[in-house]
Amino acid sequence: MQVPQEILRLIQQRRYLFSSKARDQLNDGRFLTEDLVHSIIHGRVTKKERDETGKARYKYTIIGPAISGEQIYSCGKIVHLDRKTYFVITFHESR
Repeated sequence: MQVPQEILRLIQQRRYLFSSKARDQLNDGRFLTEDLVHSIIHGRVTKKERDETGKARYKYTIIGPAISGEQIYSCGKIVHLDRKTYFVITFHESR
């Protein structure tokens, strides 16, 4: 399934937030923010399911290539904070 247009728009507008796990992964230096963005823009939704936390309607599992071609697995949800909309992301290397 293609990545929804709303998610692509949020990513292109840099309206995304990272979970603490994602920030730790980025701080480790293996992947850059650009790799994660690239993987979402060029990836595919492999799963869409209701968000069990109730903070968003759905959460999306997206697998796509980093700039190097290495696959990244991310999970994100569209959330509304302070009257703005963001895509909140966590991720790890695809196995």
